[in-house]
Amino acid sequence: MAHISDHHQYLFLGKLTHSLSPEEDQELQELFAHDDQALEAYNELVRQLPEEQVAQSFSHLDSPGFWENLPGQISEQQTLVRQSKIRRTIALSSIISLLAIGSWLFLAHHNRSDSRNLSPLLATANHPAIELKLADGTTVDLNTVQGNLKKGQLVINNHDHALSYQSAEPASGPASGTNLGENPATPPPTRMNTLSVPVAMDYKITLGDGSEIWLNSASSLSFPSSFTSEKREITLTGEAWCKIAPHPGQPFIIHLPDNTIEVTGTEFNVNTYTPNTVKVALVNGGVNLLSGANKVKVNPGFQAISKAGAINQAPFEERKVLCWRKGMFIFEASGLDELSPVLARWYGIKTQLDNPTLANKKFFGVLDKNRPLNSFLDDLKSISDMNYYFDNKGVLHFTTQPH
Repeated sequence: MAHISDHHQYLFLGKLTHSLSPEEDQELQELFAHDDQALEAYNELVRQLPEEQVAQSFSHLDSPGFWENLPGQISEQQTLVRQSKIRRTIALSSIISLLAIGSWLFLAHHNRSDSRNLSPLLATANHPAIELKLADGTTVDLNTVQGNLKKGQLVINNHDHALSYQSAEPASGPASGTNLGENPATPPPTRMNTLSVPVAMDYKITLGDGSEIWLNSASSLSFPSSFTSEKREITLTGEAWCKIAPHPGQPFIIHLPDNTIEVTGTEFNVNTYTPNTVKVALVNGGVNLLSGANKVKVNPGFQAISKAGAINQAPFEERKVLCWRKGMFIFEASGLDELSPVLARWYGIKTQLDNPTLANKKFFGVLDKNRPLNSFLDDLKSISDMNYYFDNKGVLHFTTQPH
């Protein structure tokens, strides 16, 4: 089974605390009979929770007078149902306390995209690597290497999800870099290091000149060990928030797919996720966006969009464009075609529309990476006739609810 739903987790806890109704117990037995992975997951949970501790933790739920002493008035007809729910809530708290002293390998055999759709209690920590490939070909896994170390021509400090560095070699002289009159898609012909941020991750790097770059998921940044005295050049794909340090007489150049940004010292967001489209949202300072022969000065508070050689700009909403830095994505009258790429980048999940009519539906909501994905999907389900499920390959299917 590629996905353990919240309801199945609820049944697991009910089984542990002997609080399932006959109908729920029958449902769980049928699940175990048809899904070996569900049974394996439950058995792994039982193995990780010492039997005697579980018995002691939950025995007070059956003590005389326990239910009568609960605050609030419960009618006789509601008592059994309410007891079952409260029993499982208290049991869940007890389980969390038990697991806090050790590691819970529940669902350890599930792949990463499966675990991302579970609650934090049931998920496994198995993140893909944030990779730094140095100019000499050396590769550093920044997930596992922390602190200060010398690698290639860099002395790097990797700490608290952020990287800074110093060059271990003398600054190079003027290089035969790309002139702005040349093809802007051509990257600088210098020895470059490349920082790659995979799906579901984000990362900050402070460049040698003090400029700060926050990379969103599925993004990469190529940069030299040291900048030349004439100009600073990097290459960027994906999405990033840029805070460029002002260095008079040393312009900052960002090479994008088929576009180039000239910077004099500023704060802005760059988005190249959509093929053949570049978006530059300027908060303050000044930048020029170049595409072919076109060159447009972007105004603060405006977002310039370059597509097919044409560049247009319009005011943008900071809360919507920049909210990814807080792990959020705001959907306002957005279709599933806009939601699906975000799920792929942030969770590594493929999606499929089972009902083509859903392509025309518009949704409102906030996707928060700090909450379980199920919470967001359930919210969408509750405010529309959309439904969803995961197949045995971990693909998220969108369909309509039965009427």
